[in-house]
Amino acid sequence: MLVVLVWLLLITGCNSTSSDFSIMPELKLEKAEIKGIRYYQSGNYEKAYEQLKEPAAWGYKGSQYLMAFMFLKGLHVEQSTLTGMAWLGVAKEAKVEEWLEQFDSFYAAAPKSLQAKIDIKVAGYIDKYGLKAQRMTCNKKLNRSTKRIDVKCHSYGGMREVHDIEQGNNVQ
Repeated sequence: MLVVLVWLLLITGCNSTSSDFSIMPELKLEKAEIKGIRYYQSGNYEKAYEQLKEPAAWGYKGSQYLMAFMFLKGLHVEQSTLTGMAWLGVAKEAKVEEWLEQFDSFYAAAPKSLQAKIDIKVAGYIDKYGLKAQRMTCNKKLNRSTKRIDVKCHSYGGMREVHDIEQGNNVQ
């Protein structure tokens, strides 16, 4: 009887509408992030968004950083300061000085009422997409050709709860 119950649980699995426990091949996510960065740099924001949204949800900081600016600037998505700041707030877990300074500068310029909303939204994003939540670790190094900091993130294993990201209204 116990064997049948375990077998049924394995066959049927657990379904969830807003999140799922999964293991995603890292190589697929890394490739999507690289493609998304290239699309973003070339101005193809629709394709960038499609490539970056999955790695961002899995905790990849480069993807989260670019998602922040897509929302802050309204690039292919409906402009949202709150959603953009939430993505930038979770991306800054990588401790890239430029990202920290940008967040602090934007945050300081926001009215107190918006700052309170940003605080709540950033905390929620960290709970869903942060390093600890997604069982990630990130390393930084200077890219000698671009003179910018490259952030490489990797899972340290195990099951992670992956949450859907806010789509916003896509802007054509």
